[in-house]
Order: sequence, then C-alpha cells, then structure tokens
Amino acid sequence: MEKKSELMGKYDVAEDCALGSVVMDDKKLVRKIDYHVLPIMFLTYFLQMIDKISINYANVMGMQDDLGMTGNDFSWLATSFFIAYAVAEIPQGALLQKFPITKVLGANVFCWGVILCCSSAASNFSHMLALRILLGLMEAVIAPSLTMYTSMWYTRAESTPRYGFWYCGLGVGQIIGGLISFAAQHAPAKLAFGGWRIMFVAVGAVNVLVSMLVIFILPNSPESAKFLTESEKLRIDQRLTDDSAGVGLKVFRWRSILEAFGDLQTWMLVLLTILITIPSGVITTFSAILIKGFGYSSKESALLNMPSGIVSIVATMVSTYTISKGFSRWLAIDLLLLPTLLGSCLMSFLPSENQAGCLAGIYLVNTTVAPLALIYAWTGANYRGFTMKVSGAGIVAAGFSIANIVGPQTFQAKDAPQYIPAKITIVAVNAAAIAVSTALRMLYGRRNAVADRLGTPARSRIETRLASKGAVRDTQDDDNFRYVY
Repeated sequence: MEKKSELMGKYDVAEDCALGSVVMDDKKLVRKIDYHVLPIMFLTYFLQMIDKISINYANVMGMQDDLGMTGNDFSWLATSFFIAYAVAEIPQGALLQKFPITKVLGANVFCWGVILCCSSAASNFSHMLALRILLGLMEAVIAPSLTMYTSMWYTRAESTPRYGFWYCGLGVGQIIGGLISFAAQHAPAKLAFGGWRIMFVAVGAVNVLVSMLVIFILPNSPESAKFLTESEKLRIDQRLTDDSAGVGLKVFRWRSILEAFGDLQTWMLVLLTILITIPSGVITTFSAILIKGFGYSSKESALLNMPSGIVSIVATMVSTYTISKGFSRWLAIDLLLLPTLLGSCLMSFLPSENQAGCLAGIYLVNTTVAPLALIYAWTGANYRGFTMKVSGAGIVAAGFSIANIVGPQTFQAKDAPQYIPAKITIVAVNAAAIAVSTALRMLYGRRNAVADRLGTPARSRIETRLASKGAVRDTQDDDNFRYVY
C-alpha cells in the first residue's frame, strides 16, 4: 500500500491524462496482463482438477482391489475430501487475508503435489482416506484465491472471460486425465508399483513444479508487478476504481464479514452452487465408473470420458464470451442448464444397452460445469472490499464442497450398476437450479432499482442498516455501485 501511495503522489491522474502520459491502449494493457498471469492461474486450476479426478481413474485401474476396499469405501473417499474442503475454507480465508494470495496459493499447490506422491504409497483404505482428507484441506484455497486474484487485475466486464479461461482447466483436466489413465493402464501387470500409483507420482511431481511458478513468478499484486510500468500500474488502479471493481484495501473488517453472512445473495449463490455442483461433482467422480457400466473396458472408459472435457471447455468459453459482450449472466446459466437437464434424462432413463444415447447423456451433463465459472464471476463482481470478497468467495466455495459431499453419497453400492437414485437426483437439482438463478436475477434487479431511486449504492438490507448507523465506509462503497446480472 505504501508503493501505491507513492505512485499516486507521483502522478496526478487528471493532469497526466490531459498531457497524454497516462492515456494508453487499454486493450494492449489487458493483453499484457493476460500473458503474464492467466497461464499460471490456468495451470493451478487444471492441476487441482487432475488431483480430484485422479481418484476416479485410479478406481477403474484396480485401486479398490489393491487397497482391499469394499462397499461404499470409494464413495467415502470422495466425501471425506470435500468435508475437509468445506472445513478448511475458514482457515484458508484467514491466510488469504493475512498473507499475499500468490504465496498462500503456491504453498498449497506444493502440498498438493507432496500428498499425491504419498498417495502412491498407500497400502490400505485408511491410508488413502487420511491422504484425501489432507488433500481436501489444501485444495480449499483454489476458488477463493483465484477469484480474489482475478478481481485484482480486471474490470467486472473483462473479468468474466478470464474466469472462464482459468476455469477451463477443469475441462482440460478431464481430457488429460483420461490420457494419463489410459497410458498408466498399459504398465506391465506384474509391476509391484501399479499403474494407478505411477499416475499419482507423475501428477504430484507436476504440482510441485507448478507451485514454484506460483510462488516466484506470479506478482503479489499489480503494484508489485515487475512487468508493468509505473503509468500502467496507475492506469489499472484508475480503471478498477471507475468500475467499482478490484479488491480494495487489504484491511480486515468485521463489518464486511457480517455483511457477507447476512446478505441474501450469499445464500442464494450457495444454494445455486450446490444445485449446480451436485451433477458436475457426480459426473467428475463417477463418470468413468458409469461409462464402464455401459459395457466398456477400463481403458475404453478412460478414453470415452475425454469428450466430457471438450463439452466443458466449449460451454465455459462460449458462455463467458457472450457475457463479456453484454449477454445476461442469469440467462446464460439457465440456458446452460437445459442441455444438462436433457443429458441427465438420457443418462437416467435410457436402457444401458443404448450405449450411444447413454454416452451422449453423460457428455451433455457436462454443460453444468460452465455455470460454476459464472457464479465465481458473480462473486468477484458483486461483493465489495477485500474482506467481503474473501468471505463471499469462501462461503460459496463451501457450498461447492457441500454439494460434492452430497453427490457421491447418492451413489450407493446397493444401487450398482445402474445407480438410478443418483441419476434421478441429477434431474431434480438441475430443474431447481434454473428457478434459483432466475430468482437471483430478480433480487439484483430490485436492489439496483431501489438504488437508482434513492441515489445510493446498491446494497443488501444488512449493508443499509450498518451504513445508517454510521459505520466506516468500506473501500469501493461508492454511490455508483450496481449489481451485475
């Protein structure tokens, strides 16, 4: 913050713009930022996706037999990961508040790698369960940290396709994960170190390498970025201020925590996240098993799961691009959920003998992945101030983990191989998500209308009450703020 104060003292924005020394090509500046920060952000999200689905591929590669797992043990591996993920949101949020985002993220990525490498040495279910819990504790940082970091650099209109870009790491992870699984299954059967163990070591090693990029290459903030000139740093600050964007001063405020927890939008976003994530979580963890249940081998299942990643990427990039051109976020979510609903119906109600139809259903369900990127973008755009953004992003991420706790438990061993209750659950929650997304748009619209009428910032009820009591105004709490939807 001292550097920022020095910079503001050195430049007078109005005077420098008049002289032309600060006027610059914003598109060129944004491309410069993209080049330096987006690839590493993409890599981190890609790797956490690989970490999550590695257990999916390990399952069809013989892990259950090697570890002596029975009944619902595999479901509990998935559930325990996300219980830890939910619990860790509070301490991870505290770390993001206290330390630079890139250092917290980088340290956690390093730990992911070490834990995955250790997973290759597991000899029973208890060992693997403990390691999955540790992995969940570390990976809880990913969504809040990348949400906050994206908000540091881009205006609200620019940020949505950037969320989409790094979120595509999920789809790429599905594709590369399938290839890794396919290759690892070709390891000689007589090896004491099985194919799934080789996969864990390979993925873990890459995590350790990427953690070094996050810690030593990613700048902590625009003010500390060596690739930017002083006038470019000033321009970034000016653009974010004009747009009521950015993360504001990194100051802890109890008021902001109260505002985040007391805001109806928070709990509607959490509910929407849960409803959207149950299908995506189920598909992510169990898709290889479902495909294998259609009569394919383990190797074929790994390859046939790869098109799911292509569907995820296309849905994410198309939706975030159209939003950057002015399309409504809530309507994009509703439209994306329609093919998900169709796919879940095909997957649930077609006979398993209809392999092409069942596969098409699984692929279509993967369009449900894209709305989560839009929810992250909503969180980054509609919460103000560092503490409130961290709190909102953490609560929404906890909703993500809750959905992934519920989802795997719908897959019970007694329902194999069709898993009809789980498939019906996917149909029901998708229909409900459409209703919640539409209701959220109505909430934002009503708040903006009230703000226009009163000439005040768009606020929740709790924000209005705290403001009327004379509480200190938070950064970015300006009269021009309006919710985006």
